[in-house]
Amino acid sequence: MADFNKGQTFLDKSATNQQGTKPKYFIALSDADYDDDTIICFVMNTEHRMAQYNWLCNKDKQRFIIKPQTFTFITVPTSIILSKEAYYRYSEMYKPNIKLLEMADDTLIRQIKNCIDWNYISVKAANIIKQSFK
Repeated sequence: MADFNKGQTFLDKSATNQQGTKPKYFIALSDADYDDDTIICFVMNTEHRMAQYNWLCNKDKQRFIIKPQTFTFITVPTSIILSKEAYYRYSEMYKPNIKLLEMADDTLIRQIKNCIDWNYISVKAANIIKQSFK
């Protein structure tokens, strides 16, 4: 078992986006053992347009929708955005701006992985994710 496992959720209190710095929730889809290992993650956002989506996999829209209480910190429908990966180093998980949360169960992380359209993420990220599921 790795030191950092796929399925780990976390809050990055200083994540950046186009509007600046804002806390964001992520789910990791790769493992890590060493400080310089790359962890591939996807952001989780509140989903306000549920009429456009089904629960769980929406591969054609690059989203995986989880129900409230899938994790204790999820209280409303939430999208995992599968069209843009985020890269973290294992060493970043020790920083004070990162708060490790719950682990997703194996079934859920496999459903998320199977929902990824590999054409929308980098080859590097796809290879790291696929390697973590072997």
